[in-house]
Amino acid sequence: MPSPHPLCLLALLTLTCGVAHAEPVQPGQAWTLSATTADGETFRTTLRLIAAPPTGTPATYRADRGVLLLDTARRTLVALDLLDARAGGLGLACVVAGPLDAPVLSGVLATGTLSELPDRLEAALALSGVARTPADRDAARRELRLGTCTLTRGP
Repeated sequence: MPSPHPLCLLALLTLTCGVAHAEPVQPGQAWTLSATTADGETFRTTLRLIAAPPTGTPATYRADRGVLLLDTARRTLVALDLLDARAGGLGLACVVAGPLDAPVLSGVLATGTLSELPDRLEAALALSGVARTPADRDAARRELRLGTCTLTRGP
């Protein structure tokens, strides 16, 4: 039996690997956001993504309570729960940096009213970009009065 051509093997490998690396976020998914503020207040909400494909860059997935922003180039995922903030309450922004393929992702939480949240989110994104070790992230998080959060991928 003749051996396969090397280009055929490369094409097969590329196709096989491409299928294995699906995007970490898919339209129609549900993501549970569990959060603890810097003051110790806890929240648990679920963002249900609409079935439509994402728009823009970073990829913006619309959800019933807000949006998920996926930036694959920077390896960041931001879950924004804005429903309560639109009614005068607190908005939640969970920023996850690093590998995004696990079913449960840990990150930094920014909270605030609609007017406060952009600056708090900017601080959380900056922290994710500069703090390299878990100890550095935790120290910076405490200094900036940011909380902690997890995002759990549902079906």
